[in-house]
Amino acid sequence: MKRAVRTPQQARSRETRERIVVAAIAAFEEHGYDDTNTAAIARRAGIGVGTLYGYFPDKRKLMLEVLDGTVRTMADMVAEALEPRRWEQGEPREHVRSAIEAVVGSRRISPGLQRILWERHLRDPEFRDANLVIENRMRASLETLFAALRERGVLREVDARAAAYVVHASVEWIATRLVVGEADVVREDVVEAATDMIARFLLAD
Repeated sequence: MKRAVRTPQQARSRETRERIVVAAIAAFEEHGYDDTNTAAIARRAGIGVGTLYGYFPDKRKLMLEVLDGTVRTMADMVAEALEPRRWEQGEPREHVRSAIEAVVGSRRISPGLQRILWERHLRDPEFRDANLVIENRMRASLETLFAALRERGVLREVDARAAAYVVHASVEWIATRLVVGEADVVREDVVEAATDMIARFLLAD
């Protein structure tokens, strides 16, 4: 039976745990998931492998811990751009562009980790769940935003839930290909085209 992730109680333990996480991020970013092992992470953290196992039972649990922090940071970044209060002043189309820029920008947070997340998405339910943390929060934020825009007469007559799904899926895939993939296009041109597409879909004339 695998051990549960240990919750540190003292300052030294918290510091050691943080060193492990920082070392893991660097190792996974540099070498990927399959070519990183716990011994390499422990060396980077300046501790023994046995000490690492006192905090994380295996590489997979450590990776999931690292991803949890990464995806929540990404979700926070995009959710802020979708806050209805931010859309109360200025041109709606420019807010659409800013939101798309936030999604693209969030893909620059540990792109190596994000690549691992997508590679393992269909192979491991817990990695898929990490993706769903972002997706569910983004779709909920979009639905809240659409309700506010509808009240202001800015939104076209669209089904909010379906529209949130379409917008999220479109922009998410575009951003992932731009940053994590190997898109052979100019980033600014793609953001402008995506802005035009989403604005035409969502905004009333």
